[in-house]
Amino acid sequence: MKLAKPKNAQAGEEPEARVPMDLRKALAAVPKVEALWRDLTPIARRDFISWIESAKEPEAHRLRIAKACLMLAAGKRRP
Repeated sequence: MKLAKPKNAQAGEEPEARVPMDLRKALAAVPKVEALWRDLTPIARRDFISWIESAKEPEAHRLRIAKACLMLAAGKRRP
């Protein structure tokens, strides 16, 4: 997982995780889910990204993205 360091990050602050392009596209496809994603804490977003990227097979990766969108739509804030 790649981390983006914010320009004005405080010492000891954890950088924001970069959202993979396929996850970004899936979030953009459903505005409600995208808004819920933006409402998550950086740590919760990192947990979702880490869970998705830990999939070993491409099909599992795609399924986790779909499941993450469904979980967000259902109000779940962690994978």
